[in-house]
Amino acid sequence: MNVIEFLIRLDDDAIVHAIREAELRTSGEIRVYVAKEKAPDPMQAAIEQFHRMGMTQTRDRNGVLIFIAPKSQTFAIVGDEGIHQKCGPDFWNALVDEMRGHFRENPTHAIVHAITRAGEHLAQHFPRRADDQNELPDAVERE
Repeated sequence: MNVIEFLIRLDDDAIVHAIREAELRTSGEIRVYVAKEKAPDPMQAAIEQFHRMGMTQTRDRNGVLIFIAPKSQTFAIVGDEGIHQKCGPDFWNALVDEMRGHFRENPTHAIVHAITRAGEHLAQHFPRRADDQNELPDAVERE
């Protein structure tokens, strides 16, 4: 699938809905970023974008970024130190493998699946609090 087709098939409304549903159960924050340029090293690009988006500023350091670079057909998932300490690399690696399996057929489904799974994991370790606020925007961010 080419970049234009990928972007056309991406359903931002479904992704935002999944983020909002996931965040109803957790104090964690989930963001999705779609890069304009290639990202041959998607993990490094995702970490840099994570910082640019201010995702280290959450109260419990429990933000998750799903970074997608359609031009290079790469993606990565980054969790801040709070959530990473709770789940370790095995969870993230398994989630990346699950996403990879869904991407070709339906990119939106792949992203929604990752959001749902990340939300479940966040809810286990960082349940929603009575004073919880949405600390970061839910919209899909694009370059």
